[in-house]
Amino acid sequence: MKTRERILEAALELFNRQGYSAVSTHHIAAACGISPGNLYYHFRNKEDIVRALFSQALDFVGSGTEDAARPDEADPSGLERALAFLSELNWHYSFLKRDLPIILLNDPLLRERFHAVHREQLSSIRTDLEQSMVGGVIRAFTEPDIVRLSRILWLVALFWPTFLDVGGEEYSRENLNEGAELIRLLYGLLLTDRGKQVMGGETA
Repeated sequence: MKTRERILEAALELFNRQGYSAVSTHHIAAACGISPGNLYYHFRNKEDIVRALFSQALDFVGSGTEDAARPDEADPSGLERALAFLSELNWHYSFLKRDLPIILLNDPLLRERFHAVHREQLSSIRTDLEQSMVGGVIRAFTEPDIVRLSRILWLVALFWPTFLDVGGEEYSRENLNEGAELIRLLYGLLLTDRGKQVMGGETA
């Protein structure tokens, strides 16, 4: 494994276990068994490392999105695969979810990148809901309510790990999966009879 990859792997493990604020570049260098100077050859500072991990997470998101879009008779909507993927993302990159406000506050460049992702995700969720409504999969809603539903779904997907953390709940796979259950429950409440058939893999 190349030094750069070792640094990212060590940083991710430390950030996930100890939290973003508690970890310094010296801690990361020590975990890699290299000098701080060697680390700075690859990354200028801690923010630079976090940006690289954020890019990794986006690649992870991209792979999950492609998988959910593949036809699957057992999961025609792709919802179950998307929720399973969301739980994996929250587990592997937990610090990005739990410490997101602090990270963005400390890094204007990453904040700008995240805001673009934020807008894209909201737009994607909104488009999916609108298409589902046109296809008769979910009930008819007004445009303002579609926007609100998009915000609710993205809010749970984005901040469920933070909810666990601030509530003092254990950050476990089981608890992370509850976030997916909340999204599944909410989406189920929107379904029409035809939508229930589609979600069950049946034809109308």
